[in-house]
Amino acid sequence: MKEKEISIKSSLETIQIPTEKLDRILYDAFVDKPAPKRSRKKWLYTSAAAAMLAIGILTTSMIASPALANLAVQIPVIGNVFSFFVEDDEDNEPYESYEYFSEAVGLTQIDSGIEIIIDQAIYDGTNVTLSFLLKTDEPLEEGFHFASYPQVEGANPGNAGMEFEYVENVGYAGIIRVTPDLNEELGGLNITWEPGSVMTHTKEIEGNWKFNFAVTQILKEPMPLAIKVKEEGVTVHLKEVTFTDISVNIAYQQLVDPAYLTEWSAVEAELIAQDNLGEVYNVPYNGGSTDGSAKTAEDFNWTATMSGLDPRATSLTFYPFATVSNFDEETQTSESKRLEFDAVQIDLTDHSHTIIKDPTIPELPKDEELIDSSN
Repeated sequence: MKEKEISIKSSLETIQIPTEKLDRILYDAFVDKPAPKRSRKKWLYTSAAAAMLAIGILTTSMIASPALANLAVQIPVIGNVFSFFVEDDEDNEPYESYEYFSEAVGLTQIDSGIEIIIDQAIYDGTNVTLSFLLKTDEPLEEGFHFASYPQVEGANPGNAGMEFEYVENVGYAGIIRVTPDLNEELGGLNITWEPGSVMTHTKEIEGNWKFNFAVTQILKEPMPLAIKVKEEGVTVHLKEVTFTDISVNIAYQQLVDPAYLTEWSAVEAELIAQDNLGEVYNVPYNGGSTDGSAKTAEDFNWTATMSGLDPRATSLTFYPFATVSNFDEETQTSESKRLEFDAVQIDLTDHSHTIIKDPTIPELPKDEELIDSSN
């Protein structure tokens, strides 16, 4: 934490410092944080809707920082949530960037014996990621979820994912990622969240929690691709890749020959990435949709996000693959196979790209356990 120590020393003068960065610096420097007991992480995926509104970032001096006292009361053991996930699991190192570039939210709502705290939020142009705490008098069953997830006003329904972990004497620390279906790009979004209820396998706890806050878009560097690779009756169209300080987002499309669907009924195109250092990255898609140009029900537009790109990497290669399948309702049996496509290597210094014919797709890193929102 040497960087933060330097920041504290420089802050002793009358230098203007963003409130959220100052709070984080002082909290990490002066609050003793004993190691909490933790349970394993979970993921939850569900649909969500969302909307937008630009907002500026306010600054304040070190002398007046009312959010600091509020934060210390709200998160007495783990500090901010992004840093907690980094310290808990070295595989979550990408959250170091989230911690640094996110905006402080600091909103709290209590109802039905449950307190929900939104800690920080960040918008990278594709995803809105927020960190939260949930405190309750009695521990919830493993695998809880909310009836409703954050929405972006004015956007079409998108998707949301949630990661959380139980921390003894604190509650549940969690991270929610929302991918709104935006019609246009704006510099900021207005987020509303009314969870409605906290649901477990056996009960539902209703509550009147309501949040509203705005988040600005961090700087990003888009790179158009317009590359199509084909295998059998499926084409993967890589449209654009965007680099930000916290993630790499890629927009792509799967196009399916109508004749191909006489043999197969479902197609799902995905990506894996690998840098020139040999590091392999999972590139999970955020969600997909069809548009007016679709010739079949399997023509989908996807967005996918990878985190933690090694800053030493000089190239990044995307490996498209697709799972095609059939399901027989009468026999309740299914069959499937995997299609592998030519890969696309991107030079991170000059943003040129090269097609790699018949590549060997690297093995995926182990994923976190997924939770089906219907359970």
